[in-house]
Amino acid sequence: MAYAGLGAYSKVATAVESKERILLKLLEGAIRFLGFARNGLELENPRIKGESISRVIDILTELDCALDREVGGELAQNLSALYRYMMYRLTIANLRNDAGILDEVETVIAQIKEGFEGAMNQRPAAPAASAAASAYAQPTKGLSVAA
Repeated sequence: MAYAGLGAYSKVATAVESKERILLKLLEGAIRFLGFARNGLELENPRIKGESISRVIDILTELDCALDREVGGELAQNLSALYRYMMYRLTIANLRNDAGILDEVETVIAQIKEGFEGAMNQRPAAPAASAAASAYAQPTKGLSVAA
């Protein structure tokens, strides 16, 4: 019995440029959803706010789960701690309707994104600069490709 999801996954996987590009798109998505959450706060719409914050938390959870702590070492541990901290802060922002916390998390995500972009841009010239990207594992089994 063939799984329909496997075929769809294979098509998407071959169309994607690189795991680094996926990572950047996830970070961009998180920033976009933070904007939606802020809009939900301004409109006093708890559904928009809550769903948007949940999506950011989902993205951060996937990024944290995709870290290869053996290959990434201390960098992976630091990223994991940052992701977990941001998830905690977003939970507080949701409970307290605090746009300031959304701004704080957006600043951290933007800095992480800039760091990965810098590492990607320097990759051909200096292989050691790609350490940030190496915090994420190259999948060897199953269908797990998160960043």
